[in-house]
Amino acid sequence: MLTALAGLSALLSCSKQEQSGNTNDTALATTAAVKQGQGRGLVQAIDSSGKSVTLDHNDIPGIMDAMAMSYPVESPQLLQGVKPGDSVIFTLKEPEPGEYVVSAISSIKH
Repeated sequence: MLTALAGLSALLSCSKQEQSGNTNDTALATTAAVKQGQGRGLVQAIDSSGKSVTLDHNDIPGIMDAMAMSYPVESPQLLQGVKPGDSVIFTLKEPEPGEYVVSAISSIKH
C-alpha cells in the first residue's frame, strides 16, 4: 500500500510539471506573436517631428476596421517621400493589445 501511494505521488508530481511547462511555452509563444496587417489609405497629416502620421484607411483584416487615426511610426525615415494627400499602402503592427505602429509605408503612384 505504501509503495502504491509513493508511485501515485510521483505520477502526480510529473503531471504537474508537464502542465506548468506547457503553460510557460504557451505564454512565450503568445508574447512572441505580433499581429500585423496591410492597409490602404490616404495621408491626412504628418507630425512635424516625423514621429506620427494620420491616415484615413480601409479595413485592416485582423487588426481594425476602417477609420481615420494618428499612428506612431517605427522610424521617421519611413515618412520620407510621403506627404499629406498621398494614397499609400502601409503595414500596421499591434505589438501589444490596443497599441499600433506603422512599420512600413509607401505612396501609390498613379
